[in-house]
Amino acid sequence: MRFTKKIGVVVLAGVVAAGSIAASAPQKADAANVTAYLCFTSKSYGGVLSNHNDANRSKGVMNGNKLVSLKGITVKNATIKKGKFSVTVSATGKNLKTFSSEKGWNSIYVDTSLAGKKKSSLKVTKAVLKMDGKIVKTISNPALTPDPGKTADFTQVMVLNGWNSYAQKKCKASSVTKMPTKSISVTITGTLK
Repeated sequence: MRFTKKIGVVVLAGVVAAGSIAASAPQKADAANVTAYLCFTSKSYGGVLSNHNDANRSKGVMNGNKLVSLKGITVKNATIKKGKFSVTVSATGKNLKTFSSEKGWNSIYVDTSLAGKKKSSLKVTKAVLKMDGKIVKTISNPALTPDPGKTADFTQVMVLNGWNSYAQKKCKASSVTKMPTKSISVTITGTLK
């Protein structure tokens, strides 16, 4: 009887251990996929949505001057798959109106998890900026960072920009003064090799 109990315990322990190993095995990410994130900074930093690798990203949209999260705003990322794509990243919620009186932007862009050294594998043919469901700006072949001759850990698609002279050829921040009250989104279309 004791012998049987010991064997049962050993077998059960082995099954539990095998199950634990299988359950905790890390999932392999699909190397062909890239995550896209909406990022922006309003003119006086009343509304800020940081880069994907910034610690403040987890706080959502923030009042950058007061370093507090603006509650009631939902941020949606997107997955860019290999081949032709059209994806939308967005922020929605009634509290977007808390920085709508600013009348302008420092930047709006789509940040991606694609390494800067692989920028050439991403071709974006169009970027469409919408606020409250209406098209505000459309850019054909928008500028991608890192800039020529520069390096970065990630690739970004510029929509509005107030500091980068390379990107400003097509996307001066001053070209859009409209601010959202309920939603802001960017749709990018192109191909990923």
